[in-house]
Amino acid sequence: MQVACYGSEFEVPDFLIDKFTKDFEGLPGSGQRESVIQLRMSIDDIFDYIAEEPDMLHEFSIRSDFVKALAMQEAMGKLGILHDA
Repeated sequence: MQVACYGSEFEVPDFLIDKFTKDFEGLPGSGQRESVIQLRMSIDDIFDYIAEEPDMLHEFSIRSDFVKALAMQEAMGKLGILHDA
């Protein structure tokens, strides 16, 4: 999956999205609302950090975390747990 943001293109590997989808597939309907909220907050924290300092994406570890957050967000969206109903 290609994602354009902060003036750059990012490749989010399908295998990574699939991995997180499999990891999270037990969450919908499980009653683990707090876990879902914590995942959302972690993703949002990474996006907020990058929004404040987009140049940080030049650092490998930051870029890697950002791509993982994009994959997690996509997986949660597929499972219907990205947003509350």
